[in-house]
Amino acid sequence: MMNYVKPTLYMFLLCSFLPISCENGLQEESYSVFDETTLTKPENGLQGVRGVYAALRDNGGNGYYAGYLHQLTEYPSDIVTTKPDSRQGIQLDQLTYDASNSIINDVWASIFRLISRANESEYLIGKIDYTGNGESEEVKMQHLAEVRFLRALAYYDATSLWGDVPLNLKSSADFTEADENPPLVAQATVEEQIVIDLQYAQEHLPLSYPVELNGRATKAAAQGLLARLYMRRGEWQKAADECGEIITAGEYDLRAAGEGGVVALFDNMNRSDNEFIFVMKSSSEPGSYGILSNSFGIQSVPWDYNRGWGNFPIHREFYAKFNPQDQRRQLLLGTYKALYGQIITLPKEFGGEGGSLPDTVQAQFTFGLKYPHVNNYNYAGYNNVSIIRYSDILLMRAEALNELNGPNDESVSLINEVRERSNVSAVQLASYPSKEALRDFIFDERGLELFMEGRRRDDLIRWGRSATNGADPLLKFKEKVKPLLRDQNTYSDAVNYALYPYPIQEIQANTSLDISINQGRVRQ
Repeated sequence: MMNYVKPTLYMFLLCSFLPISCENGLQEESYSVFDETTLTKPENGLQGVRGVYAALRDNGGNGYYAGYLHQLTEYPSDIVTTKPDSRQGIQLDQLTYDASNSIINDVWASIFRLISRANESEYLIGKIDYTGNGESEEVKMQHLAEVRFLRALAYYDATSLWGDVPLNLKSSADFTEADENPPLVAQATVEEQIVIDLQYAQEHLPLSYPVELNGRATKAAAQGLLARLYMRRGEWQKAADECGEIITAGEYDLRAAGEGGVVALFDNMNRSDNEFIFVMKSSSEPGSYGILSNSFGIQSVPWDYNRGWGNFPIHREFYAKFNPQDQRRQLLLGTYKALYGQIITLPKEFGGEGGSLPDTVQAQFTFGLKYPHVNNYNYAGYNNVSIIRYSDILLMRAEALNELNGPNDESVSLINEVRERSNVSAVQLASYPSKEALRDFIFDERGLELFMEGRRRDDLIRWGRSATNGADPLLKFKEKVKPLLRDQNTYSDAVNYALYPYPIQEIQANTSLDISINQGRVRQ
């Protein structure tokens, strides 16, 4: 039995219409009867849509895009690491995880809860007569498109993490006995459904919303996610075309240097910017923790800097990759004065200022500042969490064109657009004589631009797949990650680190599955 388990439609609505409004903060809505005969108005359809958006944070705190997903996508990489006392996190970081890891289970459960909500909302919206209740059919199609975009996003994440997964598109109202214990479905089949949902979303989502409604899916969000899927599948022309349409539409751009550039983009007062194509909305208003918040701010910084928990330390080697003039380096802690007076700095060999005891302490890690945390115990993160960003679109198109044509003027121009915004000098086409050379540079640039945004694990696997024509997707993962492990013997060539083990809770609950499905996904 799946962890997103089949609630009745009534129970789903009871749960999903609680404090979830994208526009109205902690608004709470309730009804005396929760069934499809009562929920018959277009506003009920909108409430269903909001319920699916709320599942992106899955009760706030660390839920899904509010934190746990990033532990699966950033810990096992060459940029982010974790503290030795972080329990389940250290297993992910050091590649010693197994099917009982609670973070793996939590993300699985979050993903399939969102899918369940999406299916229930699609069923509800489909039964509502919008035109007969004073609303247009276009609004109905938009509501369905938002739901289907979010379902596609969840299935993208599920297939990225596990490959083959159960595929369910039904409301609980339509469940049969066979749906109680769904089998795994081939990843390619699930991906075809993702494409169908995203193409529908492209057709019916608006180009933009008023600024107060940012965080709702747009046509570009659907195109960007579709491009991400095509990149993963190596369908380079399709990926380039989707990115090209976003660029040509002109709805999005990079936050310019005159506006504060990339540093101002991540300021905690920046609640909207048209560099962000799709975000998970967050709030720091009273009572939002566990409902509308994320914990990235307090998780990202160390205690002696800003009373944070420091659960996302970043390797010093990564800091050393930045040109000192690169403004993106300001989104990392290089040197700071600790709460207790000492100066904490990276050693000079890693790009820091250096120094010695007793006044200066050499830092063992740097830390990210993309999610600013105020100097208090307010766990509610105010920043929206970036899911699709315009700079990613530019770099994806640059990569796709290079895979199609080798080094070319447009790829280099797109890369330079990202670099020059951050005060880094332009690169020249002549410096990259081969597809391989430019590919490696693009992936390094993606690391500098998109660190701690949930992209690095996917990038390493795609990099290896491209470099070997699909023969060894883990080539770059092993090359980049293994040298940074505390014990390099924890890396096993017998384990396919491109796929996580299925959670033991799911295997025990679903009679279609057994423990053998994790063969090759964990160290024996």
